[in-house]
Amino acid sequence: MRHRLFASALMLMLGLAATSAFAQTPDRHPFFDKMDANKDGFLTKDEVQARFPKFTDEMFKQADVNGDGKLTVAEWQAFVKGRRAARQGAGM
Repeated sequence: MRHRLFASALMLMLGLAATSAFAQTPDRHPFFDKMDANKDGFLTKDEVQARFPKFTDEMFKQADVNGDGKLTVAEWQAFVKGRRAARQGAGM
């Protein structure tokens, strides 16, 4: 149930991001920018967890491909797309 709620929130985020009112480029993403509390262009685990309390340390490690302790827009988008693909593959 908790994972479905998280998945629903991520899908809502992706749906909003796809609309023209929420235009994005490879290095800019409005939802990402909202989560980026200190506006440094990266997301920390704490910034993601502030928006998604069920976001685990393991999920952050998966998303943080280069292991630098912060997520770029590209890392965040790849993580979200991967989670969506895994859910679709599992028939959710």
